[in-house]
Amino acid sequence: MANIKSQLLNLWQTALRIGFNPAMDYTQQMKLFALNAFLFMGIILTLFFVIVFTMLGSYSALQGLAILPILSLVFYLNSKAQYTLARIVVIYGLLFLILMLAIADRRTGTEYILIAIGCCSVSVFDRPFSVLFAFLSAFGCYSVYIWFDATHSFVADPSVPYIFVQNALMFLSGFAVMAQSFALRSLIDTYSKSLSLANEEVKSVNEKLKTSNEELLTFSEQLDVRVKQQSAELQAYLDAININLLSATTDWTGHIIRVNDPLTEATSFSSQELINRNFQLFTIEDHHETSFEHILHIVHTGQSWRGEVKIKTKAESFLWVDMVVIPVKAQPEVQPYLLLLALSISERKQLEEQNLKAISALESVAFRTSHEVRGPLARIIGLTDLLNKDAIEFAEINYVSQQLIASCKQLDLATRDLTIFVNEYQGNTASNDSDTKK
Repeated sequence: MANIKSQLLNLWQTALRIGFNPAMDYTQQMKLFALNAFLFMGIILTLFFVIVFTMLGSYSALQGLAILPILSLVFYLNSKAQYTLARIVVIYGLLFLILMLAIADRRTGTEYILIAIGCCSVSVFDRPFSVLFAFLSAFGCYSVYIWFDATHSFVADPSVPYIFVQNALMFLSGFAVMAQSFALRSLIDTYSKSLSLANEEVKSVNEKLKTSNEELLTFSEQLDVRVKQQSAELQAYLDAININLLSATTDWTGHIIRVNDPLTEATSFSSQELINRNFQLFTIEDHHETSFEHILHIVHTGQSWRGEVKIKTKAESFLWVDMVVIPVKAQPEVQPYLLLLALSISERKQLEEQNLKAISALESVAFRTSHEVRGPLARIIGLTDLLNKDAIEFAEINYVSQQLIASCKQLDLATRDLTIFVNEYQGNTASNDSDTKK
């Protein structure tokens, strides 16, 4: 018994899903299920009534088997996705066939099925015009039957239980209308539940969006504070650069776009004189490594360049700077440019030059000391050492004294020359310091 019930349930579900397509919207799916249910119940009830009335001796009930090919054809059309044609066939095919059966076997209640089919068109067609036209067609078929029954004589078949058949077919017609009403009610309930679930989902999404908006607002406020902080720090860096460093911005070929005040003050050029001029205006090419063409070649490869460069001023003097050139590749719609930052190192360079001169002077002092001072001094020490040891004869004293006098004169001359050299060096150093201060 359980096996039969399971098979019937599988058969019912299979019949409902004939022609099902997941791409169909929910309304079309429900209408397809309702139509398939109508067809399946129509086949079962047709077979049931034909069997029962045949067993009761009313062999005219066999005419009802003509309904089965139409219902089967509609199943076939649904399976081939011919949904519109299937709906037309099931309504108008059944109307025509039921009208023929009602005329052939009058006063059995078959005519009531015409009205039931017209009512069922509500769940079959989508457009109101199609529903209204189907109902009027059903009413027209029923009117044709009434006219035919009124204008043609009727001879009752003693083998047909007319009262029972009329009531049974009336019940069947009412059952068909009720089934379609239940299908529509089920569709409405399903839609209502779907809308309710959708509404709950919308409320849930709104709550999540509200929470997300609050989080986004908080994040935006934090980001705004962070941006302001970063902007303040960046402005501080820029202020520090504009106060302590020489700065310029050029295009990719070295033509000046912007300069800061320290650069104009250091070079005596105004910003108007420098804009659109090539930065090569400043450079003095002492070496290939510091030439502006070489610098551009390096930075065009994407690398930064740093080195010590001698640059000219407007007064044709020069100053030394420790310069870095940074290539800045901006967004695709913005042209790349070069950022030049420099720190004046002229004082350091002058100190280095003075140190080199001092070293050279010390080397000269050491040379003179070793050759012009140490020679006479060594002779004086040697002669006095001989006198202390009484190693000199009386006759040699005159010669020794003359040698001592000559060595002292040489030592005095060397000391004077050394004093003059030191004084001259100190004078040159003082003059350079005065120029540096200026």
